[in-house]
Amino acid sequence: MRCVLSVMVVLACLSVKAQHSDSTHTTDELHNIKLATTLSLIPGGGQIYNGKYWKAPVFWAGIGGTAYYYGQLNAQFKSYESVLQFIIDHPSYTTRAELESAAPEIFITGVPSPFYQTSVNGVAQEAMGYMEQLRTQREYTLFGILGIYLLGILDANIDAHLHDFDVSDDLSISPQFTQKQYFAGNESTIQAPGLSLTLSLP
Repeated sequence: MRCVLSVMVVLACLSVKAQHSDSTHTTDELHNIKLATTLSLIPGGGQIYNGKYWKAPVFWAGIGGTAYYYGQLNAQFKSYESVLQFIIDHPSYTTRAELESAAPEIFITGVPSPFYQTSVNGVAQEAMGYMEQLRTQREYTLFGILGIYLLGILDANIDAHLHDFDVSDDLSISPQFTQKQYFAGNESTIQAPGLSLTLSLP
């Protein structure tokens, strides 16, 4: 928690410093896109610099929640590793009942899903099957973390490009219906309705 708060304070200071530096230049100078992209390498940094403060907690929650889920999957994976290691270290046991009696903290309370096979070989096969499922879920979770991280960089870069884009209320588009004449030959004309759009700039 202290680490997260420290990162937030550092990002806020960098953002304020960068914005203060920008304010000392002419008003025609564009938003610093390179700095926004660089700060986005730290999740939420680019969003804070761009002034989109509400986006930073969204990315923090996304990465933090996905990382927490990865940790849970990894802990479950290791619990089944402990099952296999115990079976390897104690080859004299032949049934699941013997394993559960000898080490209930590993075979009963230490695993998220119970075993149903009665033989030791069956328990080992079940454990390896659970591990394969958890390994796949861990890989998908890592891709999820990477995807959220890259999305944060892309979002900060796009917001930085659009930072100086004029979207004020002074911009307006007014449609107008018109009549246009087309020559059809033999000095005859055809009138056809049309639509024109006029963009009013400030």
